[in-house]
Amino acid sequence: MDIVLIFQSAAAVIIVLIVAYNFLHYILFILVTQPRDASRIGHQLNQFEQRQLIEWTPQPSDLLKHDDEKRTYDDVFGTYRDEQANYSTCVFPRVAFSSPYEAEYLLLKPKDGMRLLDLGCGSGAAAEYLASRSNIEIVCVTNSSVQADICRRKFAKLDGRGQVIVTDFDSLDLPSESFDAIYALESIGYTKDLDAWLARCWRMLKPGGHLLIRSPGALDHCRRKEDYLSVTAFFENWRYNFVGANLLVYKMRQLGFNPIHYRRLPFWAWGLTWNFIQHLLLWKYRLKMRTFVELERIIWRTSKIFVFGNPYNTVLATKPEAGRFNEAAAPVAARAETPRVLTGLHDSTK
Repeated sequence: MDIVLIFQSAAAVIIVLIVAYNFLHYILFILVTQPRDASRIGHQLNQFEQRQLIEWTPQPSDLLKHDDEKRTYDDVFGTYRDEQANYSTCVFPRVAFSSPYEAEYLLLKPKDGMRLLDLGCGSGAAAEYLASRSNIEIVCVTNSSVQADICRRKFAKLDGRGQVIVTDFDSLDLPSESFDAIYALESIGYTKDLDAWLARCWRMLKPGGHLLIRSPGALDHCRRKEDYLSVTAFFENWRYNFVGANLLVYKMRQLGFNPIHYRRLPFWAWGLTWNFIQHLLLWKYRLKMRTFVELERIIWRTSKIFVFGNPYNTVLATKPEAGRFNEAAAPVAARAETPRVLTGLHDSTK
């Protein structure tokens, strides 16, 4: 065969693969930016979701249990890749080289003058992008002083529109109805009190405000005790709760959020995204995290249908314009959430 023809054929195959891979990302982007109505889910929890609320609740001491008990959160994630890197494993760009946080921008619809709250901001990549697209004010919360310094350097060019608070978001206390939107990207699983966390978001949101949550993993389609016990090992190692769409919608509906929309994308789909593949390589070869090895073992000993069908969840809820806190329906822990004075926190101006 002519050498020129071989090169032409190889080039054609490469181009087709690149186009197909970009098309996959585009489909994921379309799906995640057009979430489904959640009226058909979240009406009851299965036995494994009920158990996880008791058995998988992170504890305050878990800050020292990332990867192993000799490394803290900052030891593992402090500098991470670089200051422009995102911490989220699953982002849905439209095409290659586009912004990873375009989907969040379309879901939150930030407009000039709005005020947003980022719970678990990581390196501040999402906050920086949202603030660069609109003239908004954004408050970021992290329990990592290293991440806070990275965020402050990024926010220096925002003319005071970016603020960083260093605290555990379970201790956060900000004024009621002070934000137009609140979002948490792969961070809600660290909360020690899910009911209080959601109730706090409800209180801090203005009427008409949006709450956007992204969280990997769920137990809403777990059917076997063996699978539940197997993935429990992942929680024990990573200390991150799989807060799925069904569980979130169940809790949000009790608080009065309406409407609620969601999108679940199975592991096999979002596991093929380039951003996720990058993180897998980092976890295993740079961060050298025991979690990755344990994940490999879990995949082999657990139902493949459960593992590869396990979803990455996007939930978008709205606090009604005329909505009021539903005292009768809300959980006891949520009703107990009362405002306190904000003290001892650090912002970007210091």
